[in-house]
Formats: sequence, C-alpha cells, structure tokens
Amino acid sequence: MIRTEKRLQYANGYLDLGMTKEAAQELKAIPDDQRSQPEVRTMNIRLHLERRQWKKMAEVAKALVEHSPEIAFGWVNWAYALRELNRHKQAKGVATKGLLQHPNEAVLWFNLACYCSLLGEVEVIGGLLDQIG
Repeated sequence: MIRTEKRLQYANGYLDLGMTKEAAQELKAIPDDQRSQPEVRTMNIRLHLERRQWKKMAEVAKALVEHSPEIAFGWVNWAYALRELNRHKQAKGVATKGLLQHPNEAVLWFNLACYCSLLGEVEVIGGLLDQIG
C-alpha cells in the first residue's frame, strides 16, 4: 500500500507537469479516513485550480479554513474561487476574515484590493488597515 505522503508527492509532480488526470487518480486513491488532512485538502485545491473547477475549489478551500484556519492557503484560495464564480462580495468577506487571522499575508491584501476594486469599494482597504494595523 502506498502511503498518503507518497501519493501527495506523486500528485504534486503530476500537477507540476500539467497531468491533472493522473494527479486526480493519486488523490482518489488516498483512503477516505485521510482525505480531511490539511495536506490532502491543499493538494485537492491545487487540482481544482488547475482544472478551473471553481465551485469544487471553493468547497474544499472552505473545508480547509473551517478545520485549519491557521493555514492561509485556504483563505486565499477560497476567496479566489469565489471571485472566479463572480461572487465578489463573498470573496471580499472571506479575504477580510482571512486577514484578521493572517495580517501579514500579502496575497490576501492584494486580492482584497482587487475584490474591493471590482465592487467599487476601494476605501474599504484603508479602514481595514486601521482595524488590523
């Protein structure tokens, strides 16, 4: 039996090569009782990103945030998937909550600025800076 750690390495390699079908097969072979591990969820997020499966990506990233809010990757990718689904207000909300947990995460700041710009709410950034800073 191949260990989960090794399957994640294989999936990562396949994704680096653009081989999403093979990466998905590796992730699917991971036992059910290990699929909620943060590392497995993270790799699934990456798979869905590569496949542009925004709804699935949002679901997995949300689950990662709910179980491991200390991992900024979940917040970044949940918000990004929502933005790709044209749910800009929700993306802004997720990014804002993520920044309260990860105030030094530059990608969240940049993405939040993008979401606010899409919503015509550029002044929100200054208020958040005052709140966090």
